[in-house]
Amino acid sequence: MRKPTTYSSGEKSARKYRALYAEPESALFEKLHGLSMVFGHGLTIPCFNEGKGITPGLRSLRPGPRGEALIVLVVNAPGGASPESQATNTRTLLGIRADYGEGKSLGASVRIHSHSAGKLLVIDRSSESPLPDGQGVGLARKIGADLLHALVDEGLIESPWIHCSDADAIFPEDYFEQTESQSEKNEAALLYRFRHVEGDDRNAYQAALRYEISLRYYVLGLRFARSPYAFHSIGSTLAIHANAYARVRGFPRREAAEDFYLLNKLAKVGSIRPLQGQALELSSRVSSRVPFGTGAAIRRLLEQGNLELQTYAPGVFHALRAWQAALEDACEAGSPNPPLAELVGQHAQADPRVDADLLTRTLGERGDLQAAESMLAAGGSGLRPRILGHFDGFRSLKLIHALRDAGLENMPLEAALEEASFLTPHEGTPSPSLETLSERLEAQEFPVQPLGFA
Repeated sequence: MRKPTTYSSGEKSARKYRALYAEPESALFEKLHGLSMVFGHGLTIPCFNEGKGITPGLRSLRPGPRGEALIVLVVNAPGGASPESQATNTRTLLGIRADYGEGKSLGASVRIHSHSAGKLLVIDRSSESPLPDGQGVGLARKIGADLLHALVDEGLIESPWIHCSDADAIFPEDYFEQTESQSEKNEAALLYRFRHVEGDDRNAYQAALRYEISLRYYVLGLRFARSPYAFHSIGSTLAIHANAYARVRGFPRREAAEDFYLLNKLAKVGSIRPLQGQALELSSRVSSRVPFGTGAAIRRLLEQGNLELQTYAPGVFHALRAWQAALEDACEAGSPNPPLAELVGQHAQADPRVDADLLTRTLGERGDLQAAESMLAAGGSGLRPRILGHFDGFRSLKLIHALRDAGLENMPLEAALEEASFLTPHEGTPSPSLETLSERLEAQEFPVQPLGFA
């Protein structure tokens, strides 16, 4: 077994985080310490409007190589949740008691139950103290992850990896084993493989597969562009090192995209690497829990009736590649000479798929050229991390959107896949199934060097 990730500043960061930024529920570590409970692994799952939908995922979990796991289930609802959603949450809480017994109370809204993988700790932020409006799943994830972080810091969880997933995930038998056997030094996060599985609605499954393929296409496009941020941002697939988690101040309290913003920060303090092993199985369900993401994408595709998904044109990734190459050249030179706009033009002109004038104009209109030139002029040590930290995954996405709006318009997913030069062609199968196509794209994601630049 490889040694787990270590960070020299971990203890200082952990104590500062717990003192200044952790949620009140992190203090529950004292109750577990008082019960002499020690675990090998930790996992947190937010749960909203699931009913008994959480049952298959909980039943699939097994202990890990370091021993029993603590599963922190945060049953939550926003303040304005409908009575129907609140009633569904109540069914979740009653179902857990039916499956795992009454358990032991650790407070007015916290109970701990025996589970085949170890212990199941249920935090009720639905019945008496719902989440503030606008904080949603981000706060729910943060509550559970903050508690796990405190338990790791206190030595009550042996593994340094804070596992995060979702209520619709089915976990592979080697779930906890993967992080233990594959983690290396200075990794901030590890990402599990994933695949969507068919449920009762065939059309929803087909929509989920199309969305899954679009996610893989986007990551491969970023990989082609040599972006340090070319990784999936899917909340159900995360394992975060506790020290890195503290350094970036935990999950943002957002009602959506909390996984994207957290990983965007983690890539600046350590590497991000996808795991190789059995995949998580994710449901192909329609969802209105968050305004965007898989469930929302499935709903929109079904509502429009034809399942045609629009995605970014391959040309935006060629343009992003020219911009990334210019930034790398400028960082290596360590000065604003030659001018960054000139470097952009050189790389753009070397690729016939890039409109040099459109790219340079868009970068100028957004202020990207000016910001980079200013940092180059300031110079000093750590220039590359500062520049690539500024032009991060979020700003890359904003640039892609600006290029789209400037003329590189979105196109149907199938057309983008056919046109993309950065995808490996597969002879002999002109029209593979969606399942096969997704598998082929996923295969192109491996092997991969750890991403990020810290």
